[in-house]
Amino acid sequence: MKKINFIAILLLVSLVFPSIAQDCNKELSKSRRVRVNSNQLRGDLLKVVQLDIRRKVLLWNEKYNATAAFIHPRVLITAGHNLTDRFDPVSKIRITVGFTSNNTYLKQQDVYTEMNNNIYVLPSYRENPTYEDDFGIIILPDSSLYKSARGHFILTPYVPSRPPKALFLSGYPDPVTGIKLWTDKTNNFFYTPDLLRYDFFTVEGSSGSPVYTGMNQLVAIHTGGFEERNVCNIGTPITAKMKSQISQWCRRHGIILQ
Repeated sequence: MKKINFIAILLLVSLVFPSIAQDCNKELSKSRRVRVNSNQLRGDLLKVVQLDIRRKVLLWNEKYNATAAFIHPRVLITAGHNLTDRFDPVSKIRITVGFTSNNTYLKQQDVYTEMNNNIYVLPSYRENPTYEDDFGIIILPDSSLYKSARGHFILTPYVPSRPPKALFLSGYPDPVTGIKLWTDKTNNFFYTPDLLRYDFFTVEGSSGSPVYTGMNQLVAIHTGGFEERNVCNIGTPITAKMKSQISQWCRRHGIILQ
């Protein structure tokens, strides 16, 4: 389903945005991004966390890495495919704030997870995954991690008619060569029906990275990265409907989103 949707999106983009759609040279953005050192951790960068995710498998626990961001002292938002139990359920997540090298971080917490108990993904995404529904949240047991983050993003619906001048993406890609926090800024982005496209360089581990403005507004979640150099990557935009659904999940835990 994702592949079919992606092909349709590419055809539409090539028709509506012929010049922009071919202008996502991710080799250039790879060199543009900045690695964050521990003495540079401040502001929005502290709101971005690294996820070490374990899935229950018959004989062993599958492990993979991803990114999430604070939208409340007890709530993290990430890509839905990081949490879905469509195949094997997520059983445990190690969450780290300020992870700038394999042995350097500010705070770490292990959270045992269960779908529709403290992690949430749309049932429609679990049954029929699409980029538009590729979002999920993690409810933390307390705000101990937040004390190190010292702030959270405001979940803000993306308004195509009033795009920001620039977008930022921060996350934890490429865990194979060691945990590193990277950040980037671009003005090379555009909106297609229901999706945000941009030239941010992303690899494994980037899924769930926040796409945000310089005004503390989280406007999308990184959900689709492609190896082809000139194919623009995908962010799932925040919508009013999505924010309403997330607020509904949070209210089950007595949490009110800003």
